Amino acid sequence: MTTTVHDVAILADFRFAGAGVAAEVHAQHEAALSTVLVHVPRDARPLPFAPRVRDLLRDGAATLAREDQPTAVRLLVVRGSDLLDEARRRVRAEHTVVVADQPPAAAGLPDDVEWAPVDDRVRDAMPLLCRLTVQNWHEIVDAAASWQEHPERFRALERTSGHQSHLRRLAGFGIRPRISAPALPREPGPVPPAPARRMLLVGEPYRLLAIARRLPAELAPVIVTRSYTSPAHGFLSEHIPPREALGASGTAWNRMLRDRLTHLVELHQPEIVAVDDLPCEGIAEAVRAHPRVLWVWVRQAMWPRGAGQEWITEGKVFDHVLEPGEFAAPADDGPTVADRANAHRVEPITLLDAGELLDPHAARVDLGLDDRPAALVRLNESRVVERLEAHGFQVVVRSTGVTRYLRAFDLVVSSADYDAYHEQLRFGIPTVLVPRLGAALDDQLGRARHADAAGVALAVEDPDSDELERALDAAARPEKRAVLRARCEELTFSNGASAAATWLGGLAARHDRTGG
Repeated sequence: MTTTVHDVAILADFRFAGAGVAAEVHAQHEAALSTVLVHVPRDARPLPFAPRVRDLLRDGAATLAREDQPTAVRLLVVRGSDLLDEARRRVRAEHTVVVADQPPAAAGLPDDVEWAPVDDRVRDAMPLLCRLTVQNWHEIVDAAASWQEHPERFRALERTSGHQSHLRRLAGFGIRPRISAPALPREPGPVPPAPARRMLLVGEPYRLLAIARRLPAELAPVIVTRSYTSPAHGFLSEHIPPREALGASGTAWNRMLRDRLTHLVELHQPEIVAVDDLPCEGIAEAVRAHPRVLWVWVRQAMWPRGAGQEWITEGKVFDHVLEPGEFAAPADDGPTVADRANAHRVEPITLLDAGELLDPHAARVDLGLDDRPAALVRLNESRVVERLEAHGFQVVVRSTGVTRYLRAFDLVVSSADYDAYHEQLRFGIPTVLVPRLGAALDDQLGRARHADAAGVALAVEDPDSDELERALDAAARPEKRAVLRARCEELTFSNGASAAATWLGGLAARHDRTGG
């Protein structure tokens, strides 16, 4: 009997497969690659496949593997390290890659499997013996959907996060299109020219991307990040490798950083460079070497008391300081407080506005959630998951790419980092905060305590004690979550990203009029 060898197999629990998996299958189907879906349920609940998966099977974009026959493929993509054993039992593959949203146990790692972390956090935590892919496994989007609304961004989005980026990824495993993907028809009429003036945004991608999305049309942002994944939204991006990846000494790293920033300034000729990072020697030298460029330090507040004063001094090299707001500002007793008069302050910055979040029903459908209470856990902490499941919650464990789906959840458990903290409070999601202690220049404990005192979240100061279980037990009660949600609705802070973008645009305009 002839055995069919498929090009790609995706092994996952397809009751909960999201839009990214569907986009990968669509990209493969457009390139005439055969895809087989190997369903491995993680529990015994009799739930249907996610709607997108049902559509793929109905339309013939993929076939479903039979449980009573082994499947032969050229490339096996396993969605989750916990499914690897079942994958090796059911699939014969020339190459296997595991898309890992959390690191596997270090013991007994197979040597014929590659591991693709979903983000830098997972990459940093992976066991040393894992064979890692060069790049993280970014989520694929259907970029064609943005053609009508944002034609000037389509091609960049397709290159970084669309179908073509996935096909290039497959080519790295020897899987190449059998036909070229169809080109999108051009709209009649001229395409507006790209803005000639640019702004470099260097450092923490979340806040900088929030600002970039709201810059005036005449300014084209270039995102410069140490992340291995390209920012979304179709913006031009540049990469600076992190020091840890290079294994460089402090002196060598600062020299490389200075030279890299110098190259990017000379290449893109920006009006402004906004830096969301500490002014280390390499950055300070780049600033001094380009006095005709406006340099702005995007300086987060809430530093621990007595820490980082030397950075305040080094930061005087910048022309301006932009300080993203803090809900916990009244509890801030770090060194940035004394220098606050020298900063332009805006309200807390979040990537999305309220109108960009999916409504609860749509978000639940996309995530494959049923009608039971749902919790999002943005920590790698099994105790939290087990406790919430004991209370009847269905639990999603994910730290990135979840902002649009927040309204799907009745409860979130997260650290008290700037981004998660402010988006959960701003969008009124009942939250249990487990601050990461010892975070450099980030007083997460102070931030969590302030939220708890204000009644907008619950704080766990000692997660190793039974305080964690007590907080989760309290948050599991619907009446407690209702109180937290009501208190969040009384908050009045808006998204400071728009004000920050407007202010930076004004600086660029004044700088242009005065000739630098």
